Amino acid sequence: MNFSNYVIAALILLGAFIMLMSARYTQKIFNILPNSELKRNWKKLRLLMLLFLVGYLVVAVVVILGETELLAFLSGVIFFMGSLFVFLVVRTGLDSFTKLKELHQNLDDTELKNKELEQFAYITSHDLKAPLRGISSLASFIKEDLEAGETDEVHNHIATMQSRVERLENLINGILNYSKIGKIKLESIDLNLMIREEFKNYQNVPTINFTTKGKLPIVNGDKVQLSQLVSNLISNAVKYNDKDVCEICVSSTEKPESYEITFEDNGPGIIPKYHQKIFEVFQTLTEKDTYESTGIGLAIVKKIIEKHQGKIKIESSGTLGAKFIISYPKVLRR
Repeated sequence: MNFSNYVIAALILLGAFIMLMSARYTQKIFNILPNSELKRNWKKLRLLMLLFLVGYLVVAVVVILGETELLAFLSGVIFFMGSLFVFLVVRTGLDSFTKLKELHQNLDDTELKNKELEQFAYITSHDLKAPLRGISSLASFIKEDLEAGETDEVHNHIATMQSRVERLENLINGILNYSKIGKIKLESIDLNLMIREEFKNYQNVPTINFTTKGKLPIVNGDKVQLSQLVSNLISNAVKYNDKDVCEICVSSTEKPESYEITFEDNGPGIIPKYHQKIFEVFQTLTEKDTYESTGIGLAIVKKIIEKHQGKIKIESSGTLGAKFIISYPKVLRR
């Protein structure tokens, strides 16, 4: 056996040592993998590493013994196992990345839901209790008036009580609608048709004028959720408009990777410092007795558009009108 064979054998043994260390390191991977399926894939990979280790040792022995014919056969086997090993590494790595990505997404969703629950717990302690306190006070007033034989204000108290009950019911319904916004079911949606259907709900109101500019896009999305989004934006524009004639215009601009859909009205507008606040749950900029608003409508709009991987912003100086601008992706990532 010449010197070159010893060098080759040494290199092969060094490769066997590296393979042994790789197999040992997979144990650390097992400890951090949360998914049993991923662990099974890495166990298969580890088994192949050990087979490689045995193959390296056998080839080293064959090289030392100088069995050239056997060496040629074993080399073919090793090359085949090498390609199989690379394939399994790539596939296992891809599967691991996909599973971990899904896990992180689930964790992000869970964290978001926990934050929403904390927000609900904090805000509802006031917003849901306020109507109940009002009802309790009104009931006391009615009782006192009846005991004193003064019935003039009783009817007014009852009417106000009914208003408080209605507000409480609206708040509860709003919370339920907000909490139901979950996974989206994708289908092709013609926004032109959806907008026209929403406009029909106001066709007998002469003080409301709807217009569209250009052709609105056909998008992929959840029909129920997007219909709810459109309904909330238009009903808000109608509800808070302070002009003799309410003007609402919906338009669209095509961008390279998205559509920019704008809902514009001629209402009182919203001053810039409130542009973020209006999208928070239970937040309103007017006295709740004025419009009986729950403050959930725009929070629902924001949650729906974010579920569809888009964004929403408002442009308004707070003096005349507002533009709600939606950036809606042309392609939704799975």
